[in-house]
Amino acid sequence: MERNRQLIQPEIDQPSPRENAAGVLWVVIPYTTPELTRAALRHAAVCTDLNVYACVVDVQVVPFPCPIDQPPVNKDHARRRLRQLLSESGLPGQVAVLHTRDWIEGYSRVLQEKSLVIVATRKRWWVTREMKLARGLTNAGHQVMLLPIAR
Repeated sequence: MERNRQLIQPEIDQPSPRENAAGVLWVVIPYTTPELTRAALRHAAVCTDLNVYACVVDVQVVPFPCPIDQPPVNKDHARRRLRQLLSESGLPGQVAVLHTRDWIEGYSRVLQEKSLVIVATRKRWWVTREMKLARGLTNAGHQVMLLPIAR
């Protein structure tokens, strides 16, 4: 169990005191799909009068038969994909990739207490994966903005 706890820790740089100063709005954007992540980044970038700093996080679930320290997806490829999305938005920020066994638990481990999270989702009459994530993060005490996107 302790070994899994060490491996589940993300590689997110902690904010420096200058970045953590008043006037900086820290926004966490979970990676779901490229289109939805772009929409969430665009939404965060609209706040031009606020000093927005985005952290794009990709929590990848590693299925049980695979060892958690040897995921089936290349971590460097995932980081490059996230950096590309962040650079397209023009927002300053960072990216993080986390491998875990449970999606919601992974986000709860990577997010600081009462984080502001923007989750984009498609408008559907059924509960989407993104809606479940938003509900789970809200129940964990985070401030979640669910952004419905029409086609």
